Amino acid sequence: MHRYLLAIAAGAMACGRYPAGQATVTIAVSGPGAVRTSNLNGDCRATCWFSVDREVPVHLEPIPGSQAVFAGWTGGCHGTGTCDLKPALDVSVAATFMPATPRRLQVSLNGAGEVRSDPPGIDCPQSCAANFPEGTSVTLYPSAAAGWGFTGFGGACAGPACTITLAADAAAVATFILNPVELALQVTGGGSVVSTPAAIDCPGVCSAIFAPGTAVTLTASATVGSTFAGFSGGCTGPSCSLRLTAPASVSAAFALIPTFKVTVVTAGNGVGRVTSSPAGIDCPGTCGTIFPVDTAVTLSAAADALSKFAGFDGTCSGAACTLRVAADAAVVAKFDPRRYAARDLSVPGGGWWTAPTGISRTGTLVAGTWGGSAQQMFVWDGAIHDSGIFTPWVGGVNEYGVVVGSINAESGWHAFRWKAGLVTDLGTLGGPSSNALGVNGDGIVAGWSMRADGVQRAVAWTAQGIVDLGSLVDGGCSYANGINSAGVIVGSTCTAAAGVRAARFRGPGLIDDLGSFGGTTIALAINDSGLIVGYSYLPNGTFHGFVYSDGKMIDAGTLPGMPYTQLAAVNGDGLAVGHATDGMVISHAVLYGGGRMVDLNSVVDETPYTLGSASGIDEAGNIVVTTTNGPMRALLLCPQ
Repeated sequence: MHRYLLAIAAGAMACGRYPAGQATVTIAVSGPGAVRTSNLNGDCRATCWFSVDREVPVHLEPIPGSQAVFAGWTGGCHGTGTCDLKPALDVSVAATFMPATPRRLQVSLNGAGEVRSDPPGIDCPQSCAANFPEGTSVTLYPSAAAGWGFTGFGGACAGPACTITLAADAAAVATFILNPVELALQVTGGGSVVSTPAAIDCPGVCSAIFAPGTAVTLTASATVGSTFAGFSGGCTGPSCSLRLTAPASVSAAFALIPTFKVTVVTAGNGVGRVTSSPAGIDCPGTCGTIFPVDTAVTLSAAADALSKFAGFDGTCSGAACTLRVAADAAVVAKFDPRRYAARDLSVPGGGWWTAPTGISRTGTLVAGTWGGSAQQMFVWDGAIHDSGIFTPWVGGVNEYGVVVGSINAESGWHAFRWKAGLVTDLGTLGGPSSNALGVNGDGIVAGWSMRADGVQRAVAWTAQGIVDLGSLVDGGCSYANGINSAGVIVGSTCTAAAGVRAARFRGPGLIDDLGSFGGTTIALAINDSGLIVGYSYLPNGTFHGFVYSDGKMIDAGTLPGMPYTQLAAVNGDGLAVGHATDGMVISHAVLYGGGRMVDLNSVVDETPYTLGSASGIDEAGNIVVTTTNGPMRALLLCPQ
């Protein structure tokens, strides 16, 4: 037909039949393809022509065969795309098509999803490779499976989209990953839940995002007074471990544990403290605490130094108390004052009074003075013995039977040492007098001596002889009154500006000023832990007993109506004894410990005597006192 039209056109042109206002378009096609235009009835596959009014648009579209590609235009058109003309004159164009080389496109999948192509051919994972003509533009479209996400292409493409113009074989990779999953937690009641790996700490952070496939363990912890009831939802029961492949929700429930109150009341005239295990009760202070049901509560009672525990009553009874909480409980802890039995040490024949000075550390020996027609020294070891020494002043006794003091010598009063009837004059620093006031287990004696210049000095008598301990003032006075097992001596020293102050002598010239309450201060005794006791004058003229420890001087206080107190001796438990007085007539023996002072007359079993002063206490708490009503008597107070 096209040849027929072309022949007719040639004849018409030769005969001058086409109007002068038209233009002729001639198309020549070579190779496997065609040219499509609306000006022809059908595609042009060889040589075709048509006429149009001049300047009227003409659209030409190359159509390659199934295994061909369009190579391009020549003549009135150019390039490899469509051609648009507005011919003013006759025009000829040529379209060239060439057979196409098939190119293979291969698609691979990482993860769960699909990939399809346009033009069709790829439908992966069912069909993951196809051949396309060389030069074909192929677009790939990914689709992720449920729970997965598409992350992008690789290979011949890169990124989220892929269009390939095939000039050679090509391969593309589509990658899909599982979507991150959320674990949500709900907590009810008193407790918390944490996750491993760390991310959830609920209450607070109660949800978290995890990588797919993560193994998560949830750990529940109940608060005090609650118990864990279990997990539900994504986990059930007392524990929870799950591998997250999809979003999950877990609930953790805590329930209140029934609780009951344990109350402690202290009773009696003593002082003490009650504590509990588990902790909670510390009475006085906190005397009632709530405990969970079925808790085993043990109460422990501790009396202070001047009291004793008399037992429990109420929900518990006796010396010990352990109760298993099943209901509210009330327990009474009774503390009584530590009481003493008084033993009269009697009087040697011919005497009518005795006065003890000290007691050995073990309590086996008491030394003092007694008298009838003359003052003499006695030693008591279960029975009282006359020492044979007349007109002595007794200072102290140790556990080995050594008694020290002073005795009237020809030149004055001299310090002496006595043991088993043998008396030794300890001598002086050159002056007329000396006095021994304490002796330790090693036989070192502490006291004072006058020098030749009349100055009184603290001294120690050792195996090498008498040692001047010095003073805080050059040429000044000092005194020694007590000594402990380590040889540390206490007494007093003159100072340049503060008068007489309590002092600790650690060796000759090694003197520590212990301070004062404002006036003259005397240290009288020291125990093996370094606790020092004595007395100090106050600015108002009264004096108070003190306890010195850890660099602090503590006021021991007074008794009602007796503003003057003195502590004269102390044992290893820190119990100190002395006396309190109204400053005129009344004097009562006192015991100090645990921060308080008691009148020994109030804690001694029935006795006809008034206890006027206490001068010694041993390691077991036995105390020696002097009575004041009637002739003086030496009594030994034994704790009950």
